[in-house]
Amino acid sequence: SAEGLDWRPDLVGITTLTPTAPRAYELAARYRAQGAKVVLGGVHPTALPDEAARYADCVVVGEAEPVWRQVIDDFEAGCLKARYQGQFLPLDGLPTPRRDLYPGLYFAQTIITSRGCTNACEFCSIWRFYGRRYRARPIDEVVDELESLPASRIVFISDDNLTLNRPRTIALCQRMVERGVRLRYAVEGTLGLAEDDELLTWLKRSGCVFVFVGLETLRAEMLAHIGKPDLLRLGANRYQEQIARIHAHGMAVFGSFIVGLDGDTADVFEPIRSFCLAADVDCTLVNVLCPTPDTLLWERLERDNRLLYTNFPADYALYTQDNVSFRPQGMTAAELQDGTRWLIASLTRLPVTLARARRTWRVTHSPLA
Repeated sequence: SAEGLDWRPDLVGITTLTPTAPRAYELAARYRAQGAKVVLGGVHPTALPDEAARYADCVVVGEAEPVWRQVIDDFEAGCLKARYQGQFLPLDGLPTPRRDLYPGLYFAQTIITSRGCTNACEFCSIWRFYGRRYRARPIDEVVDELESLPASRIVFISDDNLTLNRPRTIALCQRMVERGVRLRYAVEGTLGLAEDDELLTWLKRSGCVFVFVGLETLRAEMLAHIGKPDLLRLGANRYQEQIARIHAHGMAVFGSFIVGLDGDTADVFEPIRSFCLAADVDCTLVNVLCPTPDTLLWERLERDNRLLYTNFPADYALYTQDNVSFRPQGMTAAELQDGTRWLIASLTRLPVTLARARRTWRVTHSPLA
């Protein structure tokens, strides 16, 4: 069947985020009923290993690569442990993903060149999962993998913060150019990269067409609570100037915002719409503030009794970035939900989308972008 339940494996590994945890636990139960051993891992089981252990034979906490061989060996020897603790090892020699096993309908391909972020944003799980460590793969191993990807689809370099190590990022771009890698790709980083002309030049020369940046909020008084040093240093009043600098280097901007922060009121939505159109933000991601158990935000809202849904694990499915799952401070939950839907709809109306697409073409001259 499409769910893969018509075959009977001996061992099943399932990775899960918080909103997919109910489905992961359901699949784990069905495979265990068939007699398989189930290993759960990923961000959610790492945050709540005791909970995950109720639904699996084994839980891997943290990164699985360092311990996966031991998991397999122990399973084959009949002595699978209940828990394995991953370690933060160097990223040299990471196995290349078996992309030939993926369905062929994905628009974008993904690759990582580093892991971790040194910021400590309240709403983010990355720094807690990786312990505020930043580790990078050897540049030539990254370029080897990039060379294996078809040029017909855009590549998303999904590092948590690619621009954290500026000299390495420039060196990676230079190596791509030296080796003749001809891909169109997108990166995510902080808005501070826009101040670095050398970095922008090499990103463009090596094939970058899109830069994903977390703009988060237009309210200067909220930036201190976000925890991103670049945004605090630049200030929201300089966002438009930095976006123009990225455009001047021939790359489009994918701007991400968070609505529902404690200082937000029901009038937060219109300024974001106006800003995105006035600043020619090519594409906008609007996220409802989303607590998950691996964040400081969850701990604060749980402590203050502001979580709306607490029938776990089933209610984890409601903790997504398009659904209001907590009691906002400056508006009602309904106002936050309705305002978010209005903002997304207003930015994705067909005439608006076509006008934005034309601007993106003028900036990048890339049909993939």
